Amino acid sequence: MRTRPWHRLLIAGLALVAGLSVTAAVTPTTPQWWNRGTIPLYAATAAGGETARMPDGTVRTYQAFSGKPAYLAEFDTLTKRVMRMLPLYVPGDPSGEVPADLGAQGAWGVSIDKRGTVYVSTYGYGHVYRLPWRADAVEDLGRPSPRTSFTWEGDTDERGVFYFGTTEGFGPAPLPGGRLFSWDPTTRKYRDYGDFGSKYLFVRSVEASGGKIYAGLGQTTALYQVDPRTGDRVEIPPPPGMPTDKYTYQMEDEAGYLYVLFAGGTTAQVGWVLDLKTLKWKYEIPGYMGQTISQADEQGRVYLIVNSELTLFDPRKGTLTPTGFQGGAEQADKGGLGAGKGVARAVDKRVGHELIYGATGSADMWTYDPATKETTFDRADGLVGTPTPPRSLAKGPDGRIYAGGYFQGGLVAYDPATTKWTEYDFRHQIEGMGAHNGKMYFGVYANAELWEYDPALPFGDSNPKKLFDLKDKGQERPWTVVSAGPYVAIGTSPKNTQDNGALTLYDPATGERRTWNSGLVEGANQISALTYRDGIIYGGSLGCCNPSDNSKHPGQVFAMDAASGRVLWRSTPLPDEQGVNGLTFDGQGRLFGMTYGTVFEISPTDGSLIRSEKEFDYPWSTVTGFQPRAVNMEYDPGDGAIYATNGRTRRIDPDTLVDVGPNYVAGFAAISPGPNKFYVQNGLLLEVKWY
Repeated sequence: MRTRPWHRLLIAGLALVAGLSVTAAVTPTTPQWWNRGTIPLYAATAAGGETARMPDGTVRTYQAFSGKPAYLAEFDTLTKRVMRMLPLYVPGDPSGEVPADLGAQGAWGVSIDKRGTVYVSTYGYGHVYRLPWRADAVEDLGRPSPRTSFTWEGDTDERGVFYFGTTEGFGPAPLPGGRLFSWDPTTRKYRDYGDFGSKYLFVRSVEASGGKIYAGLGQTTALYQVDPRTGDRVEIPPPPGMPTDKYTYQMEDEAGYLYVLFAGGTTAQVGWVLDLKTLKWKYEIPGYMGQTISQADEQGRVYLIVNSELTLFDPRKGTLTPTGFQGGAEQADKGGLGAGKGVARAVDKRVGHELIYGATGSADMWTYDPATKETTFDRADGLVGTPTPPRSLAKGPDGRIYAGGYFQGGLVAYDPATTKWTEYDFRHQIEGMGAHNGKMYFGVYANAELWEYDPALPFGDSNPKKLFDLKDKGQERPWTVVSAGPYVAIGTSPKNTQDNGALTLYDPATGERRTWNSGLVEGANQISALTYRDGIIYGGSLGCCNPSDNSKHPGQVFAMDAASGRVLWRSTPLPDEQGVNGLTFDGQGRLFGMTYGTVFEISPTDGSLIRSEKEFDYPWSTVTGFQPRAVNMEYDPGDGAIYATNGRTRRIDPDTLVDVGPNYVAGFAAISPGPNKFYVQNGLLLEVKWY
């Protein structure tokens, strides 16, 4: 970790003062603001990558590194040296796209054709990029459809036509199914092969082989063979016993076989090998990691990653031969090679024979020598980390403000006493975090993991430590993590194939945890807000944006006895609002909540609505995605006000529900009791002293 000083800068003119109530019990104020600088979250994380021999005989690895914007890195595979870093953003005239393109945030798909052309299918704004061999810059091929938000792993055929799938995440609800597209370098146009039905929001992986296209779907398990000329489809039944809640996540073809990774859902990921002549499943590979495999040798054998170890697979016999290589002692201790990025075999003239090459998603590159068993595992030479947007914010028990980064993770802490930042190597995406009994608890995506960090101890391999995950309970994102008496309470979203979010209570003193993923509220939901008082947990639900069935339900509130787990009551205080995303008690024991545009009070006895105040209308009926952490809500006994965010700062008088302002643009917030609150604004940390 490293520490940086930052200068204090007083921000002038930020306030957009709303109407103030001179009769409110909470006194209007003119707070002070300080800009604490850009939140220093940086990472070098690649979701997609591929290695190939180029037309001039050199071997190159291309990886797409996430950021704002993301970039495509070209490596000399043999020397592990960065050759180029090309931003995945080509500014130009306004295209009229909604939302307007600001550059890729990352890419799951990197594909190289036999001519050395690199295709990068990206997420954030749904564009595809192309880098012809010897070109100085990437071409932006645009968004294949107005609603495309993600373009996924693709492949090229013998003619150089690129095939890929999408998620159609932009635009109003309900979301349509993901689509299969191609882009032809001759016509320079996209072709739309259509969707596969509304229950398949993802065309997650695409592979071209033998004149056919293979499209892997999700979040319900399915695989199709598609004729690229006619568009005719043949459904290939999943392997026997395959759960229906998995993505057909990644695919690679070699020597007449299709290697398929099935991932997601509530069970372990698994690989299967499909015989492309018969379209019959031939072998199961438990522990198969993906993402890529090596080229086949003359016997059809390939190197792939199984249980984070480089392994040789023989499809004639169905045998797996581990190499023992997991990246060296340190990397093996941290989980091994992980998903293989750019796994390939190529002759290195310096040693006179073939080596196996690969990379990790964290900018490490490796080699394995099958002849000598010698290995290397090194950080790529010359790679630059990219800024990553904040994803979560909370005040720690040590008084510091902790922030977590989106997708590629990252963790930093700001010390208000010294105005210094400390950066930590924590490569996990924290959705929600909170303090409890002197420790920080991080809710991590995916599989709704809970991690514990003790700020009083050195940051290291076992601090933070993972306590558990909720994959077997069908949970994915821990939106809210709060202290609840003796417990840490976690509210989560379900996996894309599940309907119900969950409430989990964890007792650090005993290690006991209990999870409820049914009976809390009615209809598909996410548990988006939690608060605690006198032995009772109060929870709010988000009912919009349910990926399992595209359904929408009112936001609801429930009360549960923490000791027994008995639900005391359920209520729907505002039927037209599809999310209750904030809850808090004031000093008089009154229970308040916030949807997004409306603040309200309900009875803690039965959940009945007492009063509400609408701050603005919110179009819940057309919303397709909502981040509950955009709403923060907490009562401060120091001045008797309720502090909240819903796109702007709110300072609410609990007696009148009037927002006395002022209102500043704000995202995630750390609004624990005390005069100074902390907000994220466009990547900056803003500190405001309210009283």
